[in-house]
Amino acid sequence: MGRTFFIKTYGCQMNLYDEGIVRELLKREGLVATKREEEADFLLILTCAVRRHAERRALGFLSSLVRLKRNHPTKRIGILGCLARALGEKAFAYGADFVLGPDEYRKLPDIIRTEGKGTANEIPTDETYDDLHPEPNGITAFLSIMRGCNNFCAYCIVPYCRGRERSRNFNQILKEAKGLVEKGVKEITLLGQNVLSYKSEAGDFLALLKELNAIEGLQRIRFLTSHPKDFSFPLIEGIANLIKKGKVCPEFHLPLQSGSNKILSRMGRKYTREEYLEKIRYLRLLLPDCAITTDILVGFPTEEREDFQLTLDMVERIRFDFAYMFKYSERPYTKARFLTPKVSEEEKQERLSLLITIQNRITKEKCEETIGKVFPVLIEEIREDGAQGKTPQGKFVIIPEQKNGITVGETYPVKIERLVGWTPIGNLLLSSENKEEK
Repeated sequence: MGRTFFIKTYGCQMNLYDEGIVRELLKREGLVATKREEEADFLLILTCAVRRHAERRALGFLSSLVRLKRNHPTKRIGILGCLARALGEKAFAYGADFVLGPDEYRKLPDIIRTEGKGTANEIPTDETYDDLHPEPNGITAFLSIMRGCNNFCAYCIVPYCRGRERSRNFNQILKEAKGLVEKGVKEITLLGQNVLSYKSEAGDFLALLKELNAIEGLQRIRFLTSHPKDFSFPLIEGIANLIKKGKVCPEFHLPLQSGSNKILSRMGRKYTREEYLEKIRYLRLLLPDCAITTDILVGFPTEEREDFQLTLDMVERIRFDFAYMFKYSERPYTKARFLTPKVSEEEKQERLSLLITIQNRITKEKCEETIGKVFPVLIEEIREDGAQGKTPQGKFVIIPEQKNGITVGETYPVKIERLVGWTPIGNLLLSSENKEEK
């Protein structure tokens, strides 16, 4: 057996996509992946730096690899991704042998050839990894359409770690999408810090969606994340028209972050609560059955109780299908570090707990609304106890004790009968009952 590598990935969907790029580069170099740290010559951690919690998890795992290396000194440890960019050469003090930022992965083979020593931590202005297409694992796949971010929100480290926004080549995206379909992929999720700002000489985001929609064999298209400031009414109309044609899914992730105009302004979000509400209203007018998810940040510096109450008001009024909810975490390089007064950790935790309680109730109620309805479910997995798949709105559905005659990658009408927790449990309808609701 040749040289081997192990990789552990933390963070967002973009990191999962980047893991595929790293695997492809190492495969070309002749390395073989292993699932056990003990068996690997090269130990890689693909990291996230968006929140302090993610940073601590990665550094905690790094400590365990350093302990392993004491008994196996020929092993080499690499820190990759956003935390690598944020730490730079400081990562060596934690026990790393080499450090690679998220846009320097092409240098990984060179580092491997030099026995895993060194650092590459710049942000190339043109790197999009257009020629590297990660291998899919199953019938769903991520597809990055851009890298970096130009928004520089006051709390966010991403532009400092991933650089300025760069859109991938239009035709290369289509080529990768067609290649995924040829390998059995039925559903593609387009990735970018703000996919709505995608732009190339061949067209914008809506033009890209239209071309992807025409790919034969591709059943579903999702995308994230969308910035509310770029979610214009003409764009909402254009996406809604494509959804009605069947492939683009009626699922939107629109990070709210705060319901207070004061806090939104200090965050640098470039929209108001009124503008956000109006876009949600128009979206639901055109697509009454769409799912809307969000991100919410509590305890941002200068957030007062009244600001937090405005966020709770937005949550109750909009009724998100799901929300990712976090306490503000101070990050290096960001403008928010200098804002005062700070919110105490105790107050942040109290606000977060209340927000989670309210949103969890709403999420449960939204799931209960699916009972008795029929959805087209794309089957992703068949297990001993039945099948599992997703609705167009992105809800996972379990079909218990029904697996005979069901094929992974096919779509079937499923009637939701009950919930287990938040998970809909459904029955596959017979062909005579084939009445799908989208």
